[in-house]
Amino acid sequence: MPALVKFFVGLAAVILMAWISHGPLGGGARLIDRLEGEARAAVAKAALPGIDVRLSRDPLARDATLSGPANEFQREGQGSLPGLNDLVAGVEGISNVRWATPPPSPGNQARLMPLLLETILLVIPPYLAGLLLAWLFFGRRQRESYL
Repeated sequence: MPALVKFFVGLAAVILMAWISHGPLGGGARLIDRLEGEARAAVAKAALPGIDVRLSRDPLARDATLSGPANEFQREGQGSLPGLNDLVAGVEGISNVRWATPPPSPGNQARLMPLLLETILLVIPPYLAGLLLAWLFFGRRQRESYL
């Protein structure tokens, strides 16, 4: 089998495993649920009633959308006083924070990077590193020396 075919078969297998982990096994939904819970706990520390946090579900993404009655100071904070944006952005794993009001127009809407794409982009470099290490240690033909 040619080396390029082997490379693409291995790459397809890695992408398939990432998709299975993300979708059918529910790893992506569990991550979003956990991040949403942590973001809600961070907002609850601010003790502002009526503020809600949701993470994108269609597609799954690590972008938090806040909604509710909050003025600019409560949203942005000032100096050493963190605002709601800072509290939610401080949750490890949240990639972007935005507010639902005013409703985003199609041209003004932030671009979401789907979690599946992030997962695939995270598994490709280790695959390539493993391929390189395998080639370095096992792929080169060694000359036999009769000493």
